[in-house]
Amino acid sequence: MINVFLKDVDRNDNIKGCDKFCLNQKENIVSISDMSKILGVTEMTIRRDLKILEEKGLIIRIHGGAKKKQEVSFVELSSNEKRVLHVEEKKYVAKLAGKLVQENDIIYIGPGTTNELVYDYITVSYAKVITNSMSVFLKFKDDSRFELILIGGKFRSRTDTFVGNFTNELLKKIRVKKAFIGVNGISNDHIMTANEEEALCQRIIMDNANEVYILCDSSKIGKQDFYSFYDLKDVTAVITDDKIDDTIKKEYENKVKIINE
Repeated sequence: MINVFLKDVDRNDNIKGCDKFCLNQKENIVSISDMSKILGVTEMTIRRDLKILEEKGLIIRIHGGAKKKQEVSFVELSSNEKRVLHVEEKKYVAKLAGKLVQENDIIYIGPGTTNELVYDYITVSYAKVITNSMSVFLKFKDDSRFELILIGGKFRSRTDTFVGNFTNELLKKIRVKKAFIGVNGISNDHIMTANEEEALCQRIIMDNANEVYILCDSSKIGKQDFYSFYDLKDVTAVITDDKIDDTIKKEYENKVKIINE
């Protein structure tokens, strides 16, 4: 568990002490009701103090509580590095996504280590699959159930993805029923990733899809990254795992449909 200091504030708004609160390790959040019980003060007092701490840049207020303010990291991990992270959560998300694929669907599956796993959970006898991810392509290529289209272009070896003008021009001509999009973070109303070229590819196909699903394990919700490329309100749903914190889920359910069961 991660400890964060919540400071008591007197009537003159001077900091006079502090108490430790254990936050959820993954989400770094604490609820107003828990703080009220531990400190023995009213929820109104807690809300006032949280407002002061937010103004000082120490926390971020969320629905029903507060979240520790985190530094934004611009380090882009490679696909190999990502594959060993949150493996069970990614499988959970991929399984939910796979269930959404129906007979004769035309779908796009974008790059991402969660997206690579979707193949394992698709049970239809036929679907057309479009991707600009070499890793996704390799998953599907030997399965006769799928009509598979690989969109080429400039190859980014860090994420096994084709990007650039050639890729974009082809994607502009394609319409799909469902698009499954991997992300590096979702923060407030922003869907974020590490590379602007990959982001542009995703944005084009998202605009050309009837339904857009964001595949995102719960560690990425509330996390920022380098490039914001789409508004959360404009997607069909966010698919995440069952470990998402209830407070975070309630906050984001006000913005978008959350699928985690």
